[in-house]
Amino acid sequence: MPYRYFARLSRSQQTTYLKSDGIAQLRLRHPAELRPLVAAVEAALASESRAQTQAAGERLIRGLTDDVGVQAVRVEVLAARPHARWGELHGLYEAPRGGRPKITLWMRTAKQRRVVAFRTFLRTLLHEVGHHLDYTLLNLPDSFHTEGFYKRESSLFHQLVPPKGDAMPTMEEVAKQPTEQHLARLERIADDLAAALRGQSDAVLSKRPDAKNWAAKEVLCHLRDTEESFQGRFQQILGMEEPKFFPIDPDRWADERQYLRADAEHALRAFRRRREESLALLRGLTPQQWQRGGVHPVRGRMIAKDFVALMAWHDDNHLDQLKRALAGQP
Repeated sequence: MPYRYFARLSRSQQTTYLKSDGIAQLRLRHPAELRPLVAAVEAALASESRAQTQAAGERLIRGLTDDVGVQAVRVEVLAARPHARWGELHGLYEAPRGGRPKITLWMRTAKQRRVVAFRTFLRTLLHEVGHHLDYTLLNLPDSFHTEGFYKRESSLFHQLVPPKGDAMPTMEEVAKQPTEQHLARLERIADDLAAALRGQSDAVLSKRPDAKNWAAKEVLCHLRDTEESFQGRFQQILGMEEPKFFPIDPDRWADERQYLRADAEHALRAFRRRREESLALLRGLTPQQWQRGGVHPVRGRMIAKDFVALMAWHDDNHLDQLKRALAGQP
C-alpha cells in the first residue's frame, strides 16, 4: 500500500513512485570484494577519527558504484548531527545541477556526541547511496521513500554484511517469524531481565563498559521508556489513518531523565507493568487491526504486526547489550 503522501503527488510522480515501489532488490555483482571495505569503515568509526571514517566511507561507496557501473558520489563525514525539535539529521544526499553528487553523514549523536553504532552508520550511508542509485542506476526522475526503496537499502546491507553463525538475528530475519512467536518473546523478556540483574550491585549496574556504551541500568531504563513509546504508536495506529511517527532520541532521554540515577528495581517493575499492558492490548486486536499501520521515520510504512516483530528484535538486542555491560564488555 502506498504511503499517504502518494495522493498528493502529480500523475507523473505517482508513476515514478510505483516504479520505485516495485523494485525490491539491487544485486551487487561482486559483494564479497566490497566486504573488506565495509570492515575498514567499521574500524575507522571505532577509531573515532572523522577523517579516517570519511576516507573509508568514500572508498566503500566508490567500490559500490564501480560494481554497479554508475557515476561516483562524494562522501563527506561531519561530527555531531544537526538537531531540531523533529529529531536528528543522520544523512543527506545532494545532486546539484552540473555538480558532483554528494553524501553527507554525521558520525556523532547530537546530544551526547557519542560515535554512532556501526550498523546505524552503514545503514545511513546505504540509505543515501540508495537515492543516488535511484537516479543513476534505475533512471528514476525522482527518489521517493517507498517500501521498495527501503527493501533495496536492506538488500544492499545484507549483501555487504552477511549474518554470522553466532550473530544476533537481523530485523528482517525476526520479521519472518510468526506473530505468535513474537508475542511469546515479549512475554518472557521481563523475567530474562530480572534473571540477568539478580544479585548485581548498584555500582555494577551503573558502570559503563566504556565512554561510548550504556551501563546496564541505562539499557533497562531505555527499555522502560521505549515501551511507553511503542504503546503510543499502537494507539495512533488504532485511532488514526496512516499516522506519521516522529523519531525518538534515546541518548537525549538517557541524559535528561538521568538514567544513571534511577533505581533499577523500580525501572524493571515499571517496564514489566507497561509490557503487560502492551500484551493485553495486542492480544485483543482483531485481524483487521493487525493490518493497520503508520509511517516509521526510518523503516517506512509498518503495520501492527511489523511493530511487534520490531519489539521482539529490540528486546533481544538490548538484553544482549545489558548482559555485555554487566560483564564490562562494550
